Amino acid sequence: MAFARLDAEVCVVGGGPAGAALACRLATLGRHVVVVERHPFPRPHVGESVSPGVWPLLDMLGARTAVEAAGFQRAIEARVHWGSPEPRPLMNAEPGLTVDRGAFDQLLLDRARAAGATVLQPATARPASAVDGGWILPVLTADGARTIRARFIADASGRRRVLGGRRRRTSARTLALHASWRGLNENGAQTIVEARPQYWLWGAHLPDGAFRAMAFVEPELVRRRRLTGQDLGQLYTELLASAPLFRHVVAGEARLEGAVSACDATCYADEDPIDATSVKVGEAGFAIDPLSSSGVQTAIQTGVAASAAVHSILCGDGEVDAAVAYYREHQRHAVERHARLAARSYGDCASYAAEPFWRRRAAEAPEPPAARAPIALRDLLPLRVRLPCGSTLAPTPCVVGDRVEWRRALSHPALSRPVAFLGDSELAPLLDKLDADRLLGEVVEDWARSVTPALAYSIAGWLASRGLLDPI
Repeated sequence: MAFARLDAEVCVVGGGPAGAALACRLATLGRHVVVVERHPFPRPHVGESVSPGVWPLLDMLGARTAVEAAGFQRAIEARVHWGSPEPRPLMNAEPGLTVDRGAFDQLLLDRARAAGATVLQPATARPASAVDGGWILPVLTADGARTIRARFIADASGRRRVLGGRRRRTSARTLALHASWRGLNENGAQTIVEARPQYWLWGAHLPDGAFRAMAFVEPELVRRRRLTGQDLGQLYTELLASAPLFRHVVAGEARLEGAVSACDATCYADEDPIDATSVKVGEAGFAIDPLSSSGVQTAIQTGVAASAAVHSILCGDGEVDAAVAYYREHQRHAVERHARLAARSYGDCASYAAEPFWRRRAAEAPEPPAARAPIALRDLLPLRVRLPCGSTLAPTPCVVGDRVEWRRALSHPALSRPVAFLGDSELAPLLDKLDADRLLGEVVEDWARSVTPALAYSIAGWLASRGLLDPI
């Protein structure tokens, strides 16, 4: 049987948040994008907690209005029992969302479609083959077999990782046991989090009236219990019953909806997330600890970051090495940052610090060294200054407009990553004007000829506040 052929610049395998964000951005940039998603939407999916940082990303994708209109619950209050003698309420200064992931993911994929992406759904991608100038991807759809020829392929298939590759584990092995409950009283906090000696629990009331409860355990606990004849359902209900904030779920009139499921929740990072013809986004590239509740936000961020890299590569006259370096650095920074935050959070659970489950996850994460104590800008303006020891201004891949380019960026051990721009102003040309023979106030007045005076003093204040201006 001959396959019907479909040509595209980019084929995105997977229509979840990462794939939809990548497809939406590339289609907006005028790229011919085809998305292959194996499931019809909406479909059930865990990971219903969406952190507040998602709102700027939704603005960028043009999806904020649709998400706000969907009526998802604002995650304002949580009840947390984590290393303290008693549970405590936690109010979010900026609310996130508790969503129906089937509906949420559908909104994002609809946005990609509206931007101009072609969506094949449901469609099953077969193994892709690299050919000269691109990729060949056989696809099975309800209308028959197709074959997609694309210049570039993006793996957004989650932990399935259709492009395979080597991945490095970045956390202790973790298994998530989860199920939904019906008939639970919704009074009280919308989200519940509780630490126990050998595991921790997360629960939230969902938009459809169900209550999702998840237990995060080490796989060895499941294996050990199964050796005694205990199935997943028994173990799961026992874990909830042993936790004061969750025992009402199993002790009351709430009923379990469907079977208890288990999924891998171990963190990892792909060792080769991008090259000149392929990229891995979302959990195809790396997975973070579920404790952060920012998996959806992080997935969308990878799609947005990858869009700049892929667009630059496809431009032909773009700097391919800069695009590849940019996305690799984006992933490295995200993996290390989330590992530090997770280790710190696990370390905060002092009640169980001696337990193996917590010790393995609370390994000390190195913090960047601090700069010297800052000096107030008003005290620096009448002095001659220079950048501190350890500072460099080196070419760094940066997003400029919609593309990635090499620009000089300021690096220092006290900065979490190199800084090339403050707002819309490029930093290196301003720092080039620091002169041992001129007072800082004179230099800032010079800056004010190329940027506004207010911005010139704001940039000087930013440098001073981080200890990045040394008096001579």
